[in-house]
Amino acid sequence: MKGPPITVRCDCGSVEYVPYGESWSCPSCGRRWDTSQIPSEDYLGILRDMRRMRVHAMGIGAVVGVGVVLVATLSGGPIFPLALVAMAGWWLLYMPQWRRKVRARARNLPTWNLRSG
Repeated sequence: MKGPPITVRCDCGSVEYVPYGESWSCPSCGRRWDTSQIPSEDYLGILRDMRRMRVHAMGIGAVVGVGVVLVATLSGGPIFPLALVAMAGWWLLYMPQWRRKVRARARNLPTWNLRSG
């Protein structure tokens, strides 16, 4: 799985999004920045956390979906209105809370001071 790019801010003010393990040369000042200076265990830990959050959201969605199907089959009622209510609850209640949690985690990610080469 390819991870998210790393934001590299050059001392001259240029910003570039560089994949982990690759280098970038600033077009303004010529400095070279190497993202492989970031410890791999730190970067992989971040990927693991983000993957865990996505899997958690998919698991909750699967549980809600199975619950809707079970309730509809056991009650003998129509599944469509129940599915609409479940989907509305999912998108209006759960997902905004999940997005806030993911964004908060992303804002609190560690920063590294890379050395230019």
